[in-house]
Amino acid sequence: MVAAWLVGTEHRSPTESGEICIFEIDADAIGETSVARTGIEAHHDPYLTTDMTEVTTAVNASTPHTWTVIWNDGETVIGCESRVLRRIAQAPDYPLFLMIDLFEIGPRGGAYPKSATIHHVRGWQFRRAGWKDARARG
Repeated sequence: MVAAWLVGTEHRSPTESGEICIFEIDADAIGETSVARTGIEAHHDPYLTTDMTEVTTAVNASTPHTWTVIWNDGETVIGCESRVLRRIAQAPDYPLFLMIDLFEIGPRGGAYPKSATIHHVRGWQFRRAGWKDARARG
């Protein structure tokens, strides 16, 4: 499985532990269309409710493609290749960090070492004046 999540840093409070699961994709769910699990995990955040589901993307997840997540004002939108896959009426409102992982579930199998390629990651920060590339200064 390859996965990407935005997870609460918990540095101010252990309740700031919610997660936006951008995607979790099992190897056997990849094909001309691919199936991913996506949504919100509450963990210890009393203001969030776990809301995870499987979605079908119109892409072969073994080829380069773009995932998007936008969260603000109590809503999270998760998309793939410019198509909205989920619109969830809740969102963490505290600092999050990005986690990307590749791991094996179940009995060992297939060729080793396991690998996945992340082609590009880009962050943006919303400010009252609008979106700003997080790589920009000032």
